[in-house]
Amino acid sequence: MKLSIDGADLIQHPTTNPWNNSSLVAMLDHQTLNYLVWVSFSGLGNRILTLASAFLYAFLTDQALLVDRGVDMDDLSCEPFPGIFWLLPLDFPITDQFNSLDQNYPYCYGKMVQHDAATNFNGTARAPFVYLHLAHDYNFHDKLFFCDQDQSFLAKAPWLVMKTDNYSVPSPFLIPSFAQELNNLFLEKETVFHLVCRYLFPQTNSVWGLITRNYQAYLAKADERKGIQIRVFDTGVGPFQHILDQILACTMKENLLPDINLHDPVSSPSGIRKSKVVLMISLNSVF
Repeated sequence: MKLSIDGADLIQHPTTNPWNNSSLVAMLDHQTLNYLVWVSFSGLGNRILTLASAFLYAFLTDQALLVDRGVDMDDLSCEPFPGIFWLLPLDFPITDQFNSLDQNYPYCYGKMVQHDAATNFNGTARAPFVYLHLAHDYNFHDKLFFCDQDQSFLAKAPWLVMKTDNYSVPSPFLIPSFAQELNNLFLEKETVFHLVCRYLFPQTNSVWGLITRNYQAYLAKADERKGIQIRVFDTGVGPFQHILDQILACTMKENLLPDINLHDPVSSPSGIRKSKVVLMISLNSVF
């Protein structure tokens, strides 16, 4: 397998088992860059949030970011940087293990720290990579990733594999070794996500066409545009009446929708009428 960025060969290792000791040590000895592999995980919204987080972390730590394309990542956005290929090669050796990555994985950083098994990457005994479990169920030892002293160790790891469904862009601001550079880069912390995403996720023509067609057809001509996102954590088949009641009560209270009288006849309002469009988003189509 060969990884190439901007025409320069970064790393090449034998096609035999890449994680056996001899080929691994040889690979690491000739490696000039450290890599962060972002694993495609969870829904699209979470993937956008976590990929932005991973990119910022890779930028701060001088790592080359490689993106697991998952089911549709390569169809949704273009390569953000001209001449640079950032999608993980299809023949990457451990792609088939991505679904099984969890806190019990042998190279999980939290587990390594918990059992005092973190190996000095300057030594001869090296883990092939360090897995960063930063998903919603991460524990105390997994969260040590956000500590400055742990970053000193992780900087020695040639390969980091990150799996997360958490937005962690604010976290580096609390890590002393990153804080100064971040403050120099971003005068306003609130703009970080906007600025990163603006350059990181240029949509493909097909996706942008779908977005613009829907916008022009349903949203563009409205005087007011409202948005409602519904996230339901109840198990079972919906819709749930109490959820529907909560949604309607909220829309009435916040004046998102007009109060409706089902009994009295409709009278036309005087004055200039304004058109309102409500965009409702939910993972459950019944809403």
